[in-house]
Amino acid sequence: MKQYNLKGVGQTVELGKQGPKVVGSANSVAIQDKDGNAENLIMSAGTDAEHAVTKAQLDAETGFRVMTVNETVTYDGGTQYLFTAKANTTILGAMIEKTSGNWADYDSFTDITIGDAADNDRLFDQGWTPDGTQAIGSTQHKYTADTAIYAYVTQGGATAGGARIRVKHVGPDLDQTAP
Repeated sequence: MKQYNLKGVGQTVELGKQGPKVVGSANSVAIQDKDGNAENLIMSAGTDAEHAVTKAQLDAETGFRVMTVNETVTYDGGTQYLFTAKANTTILGAMIEKTSGNWADYDSFTDITIGDAADNDRLFDQGWTPDGTQAIGSTQHKYTADTAIYAYVTQGGATAGGARIRVKHVGPDLDQTAP
């Protein structure tokens, strides 16, 4: 018998006698057993923007949060280890700001860059100067292998001073144990 005036099914649909139920509301859908307890839902990987996704797909897209490393360097520290970027870490940007007080006796040779052994200014090459309060680098780089990251401090004529290095990144947790 066909009934063309039906508007749909109710908010709860039972799948078989005493089987699991699909319970809907205006904003959500729940899968429950006959007693109202949550049931597991097994699904295949989503292949379209409108599909639900598996946990593995969700983790691959959103599993990492943006984090910041904060380290302090000194005017006479030379090459100073900051951290090791793990494989698949993307550096989003770096910032250098002087710590309290001014750098004493700095000159045009006094500088700080941030990078790795292959390119010592890969992450920050903005020409930092100790008389400013901060400088922000916008270079993004994804490391495909574990790579030690350093601050390269060129003392020049400086006789005192410090700076805070902040590096924003996304990916696996970093290793901050010196190599």
